[in-house]
Amino acid sequence: MTSLGIDHPLVCVRDLAAARKTYQSLGFCMKPPGMHPWGTSTALVIFENQLLELAGIGDETLLDGFAAGEFRFGRHVQHWLAEREGVPLTALNSTDAAADEAAVEARGGHCEGTIEFGRDVVRDDGTPDRTATTLKIFSRPGLPRLTMFACQQHRRDLIEFPGWMDHPNGAHGFVSATILAEPDDQPAVKDWLATLHGADAVADTDRGFTVATGRGHWRVFSRDTASDLFGPLPQNLAPDGAPSVVSLDIACSALDKVRPFVEAGGFDFRETGGALVLTEPARLGGILLTFQEAPKAP
Repeated sequence: MTSLGIDHPLVCVRDLAAARKTYQSLGFCMKPPGMHPWGTSTALVIFENQLLELAGIGDETLLDGFAAGEFRFGRHVQHWLAEREGVPLTALNSTDAAADEAAVEARGGHCEGTIEFGRDVVRDDGTPDRTATTLKIFSRPGLPRLTMFACQQHRRDLIEFPGWMDHPNGAHGFVSATILAEPDDQPAVKDWLATLHGADAVADTDRGFTVATGRGHWRVFSRDTASDLFGPLPQNLAPDGAPSVVSLDIACSALDKVRPFVEAGGFDFRETGGALVLTEPARLGGILLTFQEAPKAP
């Protein structure tokens, strides 16, 4: 198994301001909107070693910048967002991107290329500083919405501020992220995730399979078996049938902290299997949100 863990699936939306307001109404602290140097706009929920990131198109003139081989981060988001909102690529937490690249390639994977970038910031004491991030892009033919990238934040101290991590709803990270893949697609998805995380990380279940990562795990279900956990799935959830991330499964300190926000916002939800499932993809950026009580990761 590599050190790669679930860091932040990018929830790509057409109206970032509206989506940010929706997530704030659910009790998440959200940083002010920012911009990637390749033209995607972004709004972040900060957890320890993880993020919940909303992304949209901010500046189309920048979309061809910061190429990683043939891969263009901004164009990838633009292309798949034009079809539907949702998650078209996911960041994997890395403490050594070069080593993780080598491990993935040793298992038969391919790195499209590397992106190095940073942002100028001002610390609380007024001192100027700059973030530094390395991305290694991994893709698999036939699974474009499961494009992944190793994300090594060299200066997490410039990202993880305690004031932005104390969420009124008690959220503190991801337990898992759920991928919807029909039975015919699951062998390809299993091989891809085993390439990224190691074959020993994969475990079959009676509903599909799971893949352990360095932080959280993937859950892979078909539409039929996923309904056992989420209840009947909305028809507008991944309607094209492409294997893709359809739920962010959020760890929280207590569901009683989440319910008041859900009820005040008039969100449709159900409670099943000890989890609270929000079931309106049109409001949430093309996905479900699942809250469950879980301790903070060590």
